[in-house]
Amino acid sequence: MRSRVLLVVLSVAWIVVSKAQVSNLPQCEWCGATEAPKDVSWSTVIAAKDEPGQPMRISGRVQKTDGAPAQGVILYVYHTNAKGIYGKKGDETGNGKRHGYLRGWMKTNARGEYEFTTIKPEPYPNGRAAAHVHVAVLESGKAEYSIDSFLFQGDPLLSEQEKKQSGIVRLAKNREGMLIGTRDIVLPER
Repeated sequence: MRSRVLLVVLSVAWIVVSKAQVSNLPQCEWCGATEAPKDVSWSTVIAAKDEPGQPMRISGRVQKTDGAPAQGVILYVYHTNAKGIYGKKGDETGNGKRHGYLRGWMKTNARGEYEFTTIKPEPYPNGRAAAHVHVAVLESGKAEYSIDSFLFQGDPLLSEQEKKQSGIVRLAKNREGMLIGTRDIVLPER
């Protein structure tokens, strides 16, 4: 019995080490970029007009390390609702069962641009995490990976470590009262 336990522990250790050697990029937990519809556009609307919460639009440009636009990159985003939970309607499929219905995909255009319109997410009800939008990236011919979440400047729940992340977005209201923010993303070298 003891040798079986040791064998299982060694097998698990080998798998963990092997995964770490494959990529030094953050691995997605419950990624969803590969679930993108075939007709995905560079711009998407996630929240319906009647969704409770403050309307928000975030846009930006995805680029390579040399500054060139990264065309055809899939971004998958998902977030909480106005109550701070990943709301479900009951008909979710795939990762929607975990992420809820406030999720969407974009495929960068020739200029590397993306845009999504939704509501500003609320922090989790326990008040231990700043409001955020999760994001996963899928480049052609590569495994999907996660990058720093979209976080919001001035959020009192931001940790000192989060304040140093690349995903901080400054939001400002436009004439219609919608929150508008920009975040450019530089893809990591692989």
